[in-house]
Amino acid sequence: MGELVIQNVNVVLPDRVLENGSVRLQDQLIQEVSENPWLAPEDPDGRIVDGQDAYLLPGFIDIHSDNIETVIQPRPQSMIDFELAMREQEKQLVCQGITTMYHSLTIMDTNFGGERVAQKQQLRSPENLARLIGLIRNFHEGDHLIRHRFHCRYEITNTRGYSMLLGFIRNRDMQLLSFMDHTPGQGQYRNLEFFKNHVMSQSQTEEEKNRILTDRMNRTKLTAEQLALAADMAVQAGIPIASHDDDSLEKLDYVTQSLHARICEFPVELSVAKEARRRGMSVVVGATNVLMGRSHSNNLSAREAIENGCADILVSDYFPAAILHGVFKLWEDGLLSLPQAVNMATLNPAKAVRVAEHLGSIEPGKCADLILVSKKGDIPVVLSTFINGEEVTRLHYRNDFVGKDGARYD
Repeated sequence: MGELVIQNVNVVLPDRVLENGSVRLQDQLIQEVSENPWLAPEDPDGRIVDGQDAYLLPGFIDIHSDNIETVIQPRPQSMIDFELAMREQEKQLVCQGITTMYHSLTIMDTNFGGERVAQKQQLRSPENLARLIGLIRNFHEGDHLIRHRFHCRYEITNTRGYSMLLGFIRNRDMQLLSFMDHTPGQGQYRNLEFFKNHVMSQSQTEEEKNRILTDRMNRTKLTAEQLALAADMAVQAGIPIASHDDDSLEKLDYVTQSLHARICEFPVELSVAKEARRRGMSVVVGATNVLMGRSHSNNLSAREAIENGCADILVSDYFPAAILHGVFKLWEDGLLSLPQAVNMATLNPAKAVRVAEHLGSIEPGKCADLILVSKKGDIPVVLSTFINGEEVTRLHYRNDFVGKDGARYD
């Protein structure tokens, strides 16, 4: 890569904002961070980008998002070609500031129960999962805009998919593993009425709902020995492990001691989030939760966790654009400084999934994954995205054009 200098920007570093600074990029890396707003290229053929006093941030690292499922299946009976969907999705992501996406694909039993979940069963079949994971690998190794990774979300009631899980671990197909348990009566679905309303159709009778509920509550799960074996294999393969919807201190004991989990995704109680943080786990909250001011399932509010100092990582969960807006809202609402808010979507997830040596902050020697962000009214927008020092997208916001005759053309 040739030299590129981004001038006249407010550079968001891990611990401060360098106002009116410049960053020099070359050979895919950040070479220099300067207090000089008009740093000149060393190479006479070097390119200059005038940031026009915008913010320069590290690219976002989204370690939990199942948005690709919505892109592939925008309606229950509509299935878009997988490669087409991923091509279109990454064009959206790069304009939303996400430069590394951990596609969170669920490996669940094929008879979860309930009409809403059944709509996703075809997409989540073993054959389609294998196709998607192959595409993630192909995008990573071939032509792509952003960095693609596979976050394997394994439902522990899926006893028939256990050999598939072990195969993914052996083949190093995944870059993050989380163990999930969506059995009603605990975790995300500790409120049984919420489970009925969220998972089941309003057209189902109460008798049908209760039958499904009973079936789900009595579903066989993987044994402790099976889970421990998978976790041990993942550790040996260098794959980070996350727990999901932790709702008690006893569950924290289990996931940390037996499953080696070091990431706590979406704890449902503040006391659990505090204890997970005290134990050194990285606590994940949803950016959409930040924007709405509440959890869609009436569990722990992300803002409450942040206010109590027990949240580390911001993820999109299902709405990728939420990360950019969540970061700026946390800063503008006074909950965090701008560097602290940015770290939640960059450096902190990079540390949790063990890529911080190369990604997650604007520091010399790291990969030049950067986003240039400005404000349009009250809304932050991505103007340019750089990956490995190459500008992969640029947006130009226009105003009314005035022609030579003085007429206005909208």
